[in-house]
Formats: sequence, structure tokens, C-alpha cells
Amino acid sequence: MIRCINMYENKYKNEPLTRLEDLDILLNLLADLNEPLELFAIGGTAMVLKRIKESTKDIDFLTAEKYEKIKKLFTLAGLKEESSNKLCNIWKLGNIRIDIFYDGFIMGIRFPDDWRKLSEKVKEIGKIKLYILNWYDLIITKISRAEKRDIEDIIAIIKSQKLDFGFLKKRYYSFAETALISDFDYKFKHLEREYAKRKID
Repeated sequence: MIRCINMYENKYKNEPLTRLEDLDILLNLLADLNEPLELFAIGGTAMVLKRIKESTKDIDFLTAEKYEKIKKLFTLAGLKEESSNKLCNIWKLGNIRIDIFYDGFIMGIRFPDDWRKLSEKVKEIGKIKLYILNWYDLIITKISRAEKRDIEDIIAIIKSQKLDFGFLKKRYYSFAETALISDFDYKFKHLEREYAKRKID
């Protein structure tokens, strides 16, 4: 699991930036297969969809679909699998990297059962349904990493989406202790301090 998380964070990222047009190309390729598929955008991908930022390093999805179905459809769409590890299943479309996470489990965090219900559907292309993972759980994945850019992203999301910080805190602590988040209490308190500073600014 540590290896997968390191892959997700750092050195295996592709250099070119991924934009909304790249996401649309991928979704249209999948839609051409005429097979039903639900994908939940996470991380920078969700932020690009909501125009909170213009680009991201790669495309990240969470799905409730089985790995076998993703493998079949992605292969038919012309994507190449780079890692079959289901903790962090990596695909490439040209120089665009696509990371797939399964079963409500990202970077050592298993979300509460309502993660799908709280998520927002943003578009349908043919039989492809694209959602944004609910912002609270998306933020929690960023807290677990807590790099400077993650804190900046979190604050931008909270402000742009007008999120309830109290609800975020309650949801985080409801399962952070049992998730594989190192220094979980320190990380949230760090976010609280940074968020308080920006409110004052």
C-alpha cells in the first residue's frame, strides 16, 4: 500500500498537464463502447470539472465498478494498463495518466457507505455517468496527504463550494482514526490553522 501511495503522490506522474478537453476525449472514447459505466471524479479532476483550477497532473476516478469491467472497457477504448494494482490501478491514454480507485477506498481511507449518495452527478455522455465525489470525502483524501498544494486546494474548494467546515470536521474524525492516515489529528489541526488564517486575510 505504501508503494501505491508513493506512486500516487510523486515520481510516476506524467509531466504534461491534463485539461477538461482531455477528460472529454476519454469519456467520449468510453461512451462509444455503448456500455453503462459510473465514474466519480476525485482530486484535481473534480476541481477542473468545477473550474476551480484549469488543469491537473492526471485524471483520477473512484468507481464502484469491478476491476474486470474497467479493464475490459479501457482496453477496448485503446488505453494501456501500466499497473493492475487495485489499490491504484494506472492506465495511459497517450501521455495522459488515468488512476482508478475501487470500492470506496483511496490511499488507505475507506469512506462511509453514503459516499455515492452524497456525490454530485455532473454529466452523462451516452451510457457513461460522470459524478464528482462528494467534496467532503474528496477533501479528506487531500488532508491525508497534507502537502502544501493540498492545503491550498482544500481551502479553494471550501470557499468556492461554500462547504460547512463543522460538517467536514465531524465526518473526518468519524473515521480518520481507523483509516490509514498517519498523524490524522495533527493534519486536521494544521488545516484548521491555515483555514483560520485565510478567513482573517
